[in-house]
Parts: sequence; C-alpha cells; structure tokens
Amino acid sequence: MVTTPYFHSQDYQRDVAFWSAFRMLESVVYLIVLLFFSGGVIGLFFADPAAAEAQSALARTLWYPVYALVILVSLMTLPRFLKMAAFSPIIIFCVLACGATYFWSVDPSITLRRSIALMVTTMAGLALAARYDWSEMVQRIAFVFLIAAIISLFIIITNPARGIMSEIHVGAWRGVWVEKNYLGGNMTKGLIACMCAFAMRPSRAWLWIPGGLLCFFLVLMSTSKTALLISVSAILLFFALRLFRRFPIIRIPLLYSIVASLTVFFILVLAIPEEMFAIIGKDPTLTGRTDIWDLLMMSIKQKFWLGYGYGTYWADPLGPSYSVRTILQWGVPSAHNGWIETWLSGGVVVVAMFAFHFIVVTGFAVDRIGRGGVEAYWVVLSTLMFLGFSMSESTILQQNDLSWVLFVATSAKLFAFDKPYWRKSTIRRKTLEMQAQYR
Repeated sequence: MVTTPYFHSQDYQRDVAFWSAFRMLESVVYLIVLLFFSGGVIGLFFADPAAAEAQSALARTLWYPVYALVILVSLMTLPRFLKMAAFSPIIIFCVLACGATYFWSVDPSITLRRSIALMVTTMAGLALAARYDWSEMVQRIAFVFLIAAIISLFIIITNPARGIMSEIHVGAWRGVWVEKNYLGGNMTKGLIACMCAFAMRPSRAWLWIPGGLLCFFLVLMSTSKTALLISVSAILLFFALRLFRRFPIIRIPLLYSIVASLTVFFILVLAIPEEMFAIIGKDPTLTGRTDIWDLLMMSIKQKFWLGYGYGTYWADPLGPSYSVRTILQWGVPSAHNGWIETWLSGGVVVVAMFAFHFIVVTGFAVDRIGRGGVEAYWVVLSTLMFLGFSMSESTILQQNDLSWVLFVATSAKLFAFDKPYWRKSTIRRKTLEMQAQYR
C-alpha cells in the first residue's frame, strides 16, 4: 500500500485553504477595528450637529461590538498579549491611574465609562503588537489608511456637501470625518504608514507610492497646518534616514546638518515668531490655542496632583470648563494639547509617568536607527508623529483613538525587544558578506 505524503495529500490542501481563509478573516477583523478607532466610521454616519446628542448615544452603542472584537483578538494571542502587557508596565500603570480617578472624579459615571473605553483601546494596541511582526503590522496599518483615503475621495467627489466643509473653514476637505483636522491628521498617519510600508516591502511600490501621494494630497486639501507641517517633516526625515542607513560615510555630516537646521529654526521662531508662523498660515497664538492653554493652566493649579477625573473636564457645560468657555466666548471642545488634557484628567503623577515612558520610547527609537532593521523607519516616524500631534491635539491616553492604539502597539514592541525586521534582499546581502569574511 502506497501512502501519500501529507504535504501532497488532500488533507494538507484543505488545511492550507482553511488557515488562509482564517488569516484573511482575522485581517478583516483588525481592519474593522482600526477603521473604527480612526473615527472614520463614526464620522461618516454621525456628522449631523443638529442631532448630536441622540447620535452620540447611538454611536456609543456601535462601539460595543468593536470592543468585543478587541477582546476576542486579545484572547486569540493571549500568551504574546500578556508578554506585551508585562513589558509595558508604565502604560498599564497610567491606564489604571486614569481609572482610579473614579474615586475623586467630578463625574464618576463618565470616568468609569471612558476609563473602560481607554482600557479596551490600550488592549487593541497590545493585541496588534502581539499578533504581527513589524512588517505585517505596518502593512495593515497602511492598508487601513489607504482604504479611508479612497473612501474619503469618493465621498468628496460624489457628495461634496458631505465631504467638504461649508459653514466654517469653507472649502476645506474633511472626507469621512467630521472636521478638516481629522482628515489632515489621519492622512498624515496614512502618509507615514505608506512610506514605511514601502521601505519594508519595496516590491509593493505600485501600491504604497500612489497611496502615499494620495494621502499627502488629502493633507493639502484639508488645509490643516499642523498635519502639513508634520507631513513635510516626516518626508524629510524619511529621506534623511535612508541616507543615514545606506551611506555610513555621511552620517556625521548629516547629523550636524540636522542639528544646525533645527537650531536655526528655533532661533528664528523665538526671534521673529509672527513672520515664522505666517509662513504656514498661523499666528503666534496657534489659532487661539495658547489662549486656551493659559486659562487651562489656572484650572490645573486647582487640581494639580490628581486632576478632575478621567474624561470629565469638558463633559458638563456648567462644570469645570465653564469659566474657560465663558471667557473665550465659544464652546471649546478640548485642550488641543495632549499633555494638558492628561494633566486635567489624571494630575501630575500620570503626566510625569507618561513623560518618562515617552522619553524611553524615544531612546529606543533612536537606537533602532543604527542597530535595528527597516522597522526603524516606522519607529522613528511614528514617534515623531505622536509627539507632534500631542502638542496640538488630545492624543495621549485617549479612549477610542487610533493615535493611542498605534503608539501603544509601537512602544509595546520596543519594550518587548521585538526582533528587527530585515528585507530578504538585506538578509541575503549580509549572509554573503559574512561568508566572504570567513573564506
């Protein structure tokens, strides 16, 4: 009797087909989760200010299936998920500290609900880091933003009244999101993800180069100055990293050039702030943000150590934020600064702990430039992106926010010392070099 080898049997073919379908379904689940955290799905279907209160309750309900999916994918990768959590103690501490503010919160019910959402959002980042290696993770992130970019462009072309703002910021594109800055911010993330996905898989240049160009085009059309500044900085840094890694001989001159350029830039900002901000269409108050920050520092002094409770400062129009909104004469929705927002929510201890974590992450990111693989592009650029947006938007320890998911995923892989990712061509070249040394 002749036995057919397993690798040539029908059972093997069936198993291969099953696991291929399973991996495809798993990728779709992650795609749905990341799209929801980007705010695109909620923004597409719930963007009517006239029905904001009723829509807010319904939108919260739609998050429950997403949370269930996050818990499911976390359980599917439980050993690796626990490893990522164990290597990210400061992140875990910050999340728990935000939940602990329930006991002194000005609105405990809101703190409880939003701190649970923050916990699940953090779980999504840990699950993403646990499931995929550097290349697989970045490829999927880039694909999510590419889909969002294509849908946004389709909405803008077919339904301009929905995709283009007409009441405020007239003519600015917003795509599937509720406001232009969301389009600009997400497309900046998409641009960075596409550049890094290309660096990791140059064979997919046909996808990621046009995808990156589309994302940058949407950044321009959003008229978001912060997004444009971060996008241009990311592009320049991407090419600087390529030169740094490919041509070791120019590393020292390149570093001197970067340091000198940054020094000149900051001197000019301090010396002639109005002229420098005018270049990007801003005023020295950053469109009123500094006025908000000055007033919020007064609020911080009142609850310096423990904050007002996670997610509560802006919740009640007659609550702690009443004086800020009254003085500025408009409904300020947030601090427009992640660090101040975190201070308002959890006090100085949470801010200090996260600042320490971020400094260490930055150190790990810089270390990957010289000793890591091509994941260094994503590590460095995504860290820069997170820092940039945290200065003008509330992204730190933010529930239901893709920026926080991506930061948690990246920092978790760094703290867990995930092995570097090398392209196959690089591995082959290094192998040949080692073989030549021992001949």
